[in-house]
Amino acid sequence: MTRIEGESAQAKGADGARRAKRWLESTTRVNAQWVNPDPPAVSKLRFAWPHGGQNFSFDLGGLLRYGEYDGQMFFAESKNYAKPSDLADHYSQFLAQCYVAYLDKPGMCDNFMWLAWSPHSITKWPELMTAEYVREHVIEHRVRVFGVKEKDKAEAMIDPDALSAVASRLWLIVLSEKQENLVISKEHRGVIEDYEARKGD
Repeated sequence: MTRIEGESAQAKGADGARRAKRWLESTTRVNAQWVNPDPPAVSKLRFAWPHGGQNFSFDLGGLLRYGEYDGQMFFAESKNYAKPSDLADHYSQFLAQCYVAYLDKPGMCDNFMWLAWSPHSITKWPELMTAEYVREHVIEHRVRVFGVKEKDKAEAMIDPDALSAVASRLWLIVLSEKQENLVISKEHRGVIEDYEARKGD
C-alpha cells in the first residue's frame, strides 16, 4: 500500500468512526464519548496483544443509557466498506481483540459492537455471534493471543468462560446511508434529553 493509499484508508476509517458515533447517538441510548483518533480517546480504546509487543485500538467507545443497558460500557469497531471485501478477515481479528480486551478489563467490556456498511459471511450469519465462532477466530490469531503456533496448544489454553462472555456481549449492526438519515432529529433528541434530565429533579 502506498503512502497516499494508506492516508486515504485512514481518512475513510476516521469518517466511518464519526458516522458510527453519529448514528449510535441518534438512538438517544448511547454516549459515544471516545472516538479514535481524538487524543483523549486513544488511551481509553487501546489494548495490548499478550504476545508480540503490539497494541490494537477499537474505533470508539462509551456508555449506554437508559433501560436495561443503562450505565454499561461498550467498545466498537466501524468498517466503512461499501462491499464485503475483506470484512470477514477484519471481523476475525475483531473477535480475537474482544477476547483479549475482556480478559484484560472485564469490568469495562459490557458490550462489543461491530458496525459496518456492508454485511459479510452471509452463509455463516447465524454463527457469527456464537461462542464456537469466537473460539475459532481466537485460535486463528493464537500467536498474538497465546504466543504459540501449534493449534492444539492454543486450544488447551483458551478460556471457555471468556468465550461465552464475549459472545453474549457482541452486537452486529449493518448500516446504510439512507438508514443514517432516517433517525430522530437533533431537535427531538433535545426534547428527550431534557425530559430525562428533569426526571432526576
